[in-house]
Amino acid sequence: MFESAPSSPIEQLADFDVLITADEAWPAFERAVLGARSKVHGSFRIFDLRTKLRSAEAQTIGEDWFDLLCHVIRRGVTVSLIVSDFDPVMGTPLHELTWQTVRQGAALAEIADAAPGQLTITAALHPARAGMLPWGMLLPAVIKRKWEQVAGLSKDRLTRQSVLLGRNALPELRTVTHHQKMAVIDDDTLFIGGLDLNERRFDTPVHDRPAHESWSDVQMILRGGPEVAEAQKHLDTFLDVTAGKRGAPDLKWIKRTLSAPRRVQFPYLSPRTVVNEIEEAHLQSFRAAQHLIYIETQFLRSSVVSQALADAAVRNPELRLLAILPALPDSLAFDEEDGLDTRFGISLQREAVAVVQDAFGDRAVLASPVRPVMSSRDGLAVLAGSPIIYVHNKVLVQDDRFALIGSGNLNGRSMNWDTEAGVAITDPARLRLLRSKLMRHWWFDDLPPETMDLSTLYHWWATAIAANGVCLPENRTGFLVPYDPENNAHLAQALPGVTENIV
Repeated sequence: MFESAPSSPIEQLADFDVLITADEAWPAFERAVLGARSKVHGSFRIFDLRTKLRSAEAQTIGEDWFDLLCHVIRRGVTVSLIVSDFDPVMGTPLHELTWQTVRQGAALAEIADAAPGQLTITAALHPARAGMLPWGMLLPAVIKRKWEQVAGLSKDRLTRQSVLLGRNALPELRTVTHHQKMAVIDDDTLFIGGLDLNERRFDTPVHDRPAHESWSDVQMILRGGPEVAEAQKHLDTFLDVTAGKRGAPDLKWIKRTLSAPRRVQFPYLSPRTVVNEIEEAHLQSFRAAQHLIYIETQFLRSSVVSQALADAAVRNPELRLLAILPALPDSLAFDEEDGLDTRFGISLQREAVAVVQDAFGDRAVLASPVRPVMSSRDGLAVLAGSPIIYVHNKVLVQDDRFALIGSGNLNGRSMNWDTEAGVAITDPARLRLLRSKLMRHWWFDDLPPETMDLSTLYHWWATAIAANGVCLPENRTGFLVPYDPENNAHLAQALPGVTENIV
């Protein structure tokens, strides 16, 4: 098993920590919840109470998150969790996961002897639906899919898990979800980033797991300060905002994407965008960038984002770009699903990458992480002869002046439709810690000073990544090899007239 060499000490901050992969993030989250005095308030896409505990402190009271929450509830802590629900026809497996969590919550409340209102786990469907015109056009295909799904499920699963699938009413078409991953503990600690809670999301910084179990992600903990209060305000209000019952409160540090049903929805598939602060923050940082834009993202599909990057490259001939992307979408790499949504996503990413590469030329490096071993078989989850490491990170760092970490990807859906949240960082000490942890994560040995200096790091990274792409895995200096935009490019399917926000 590969193990990275010890790195030189990284600056520590009492009020801020960067957590790379679930191996670092989950123990920190467990300790924060274990220490809760009065309340835990969170919103996640997936939150499975069967997820195993990883910290030594939490393991002294139980084996999984069910045990941990039971422990703090018995101490009098109030727990409020909002888990995303999904269109039961188009997102049946995710819909089932959500209602498993709701049932876990009902059992937890009984076992912990929770007081009325002390534990709430809410399954939240985004209120936006397709208007009557697109709904009617898509209805025959949706009904066909519904009955295919129903036929494949037992009566027990339809009753207990796929609770909205078995209804006799005509299916709705829900096009939007709540995608954020965040929690506030006691009004003084914020846990935020791209990481949900179930065993599929577990990985370690050395990424020694098989490709289909790999999961690179970034989360942060902030203690005290205005970000925590703003995050709590967002958690308190986002359901009403997305329901169209109120406007979005003004926040400075928490950046959001929020949408709501249109007042006249009839001809529209899309919701009404209420705020797109995550997109705006990216565009503003691109315009302000002087030396380096550093991105880690699950998707690079937004034409708005790619064109803004291209414009920044043309405007500033000294500007350089480092972008870390997964080798393939997870639906294709691990499930070998090559349906129309996957094909459309591949097409959008090829177009976006081409725009960026044409503008930057040799001033841009796009890379993907792979394990430093030879792949044992041919397959889709392979790049440069090695098993891929799946990138789920959502990271932007601009020079040494600005960063944004959260749940939003660089696709139209995250920029305009789904509920997303991230935190903006401008404090110099926090930025140094963030950049150091992010960049060291991808390399095996201690890094020379030029790999961190904005004036010299690009050449070093570009040279090392290119070399990794053509040498044997055991001779590589890090996880990164060149990203291949032509990987399975034959599957790309453009859909003229279809909004890019759908994927």
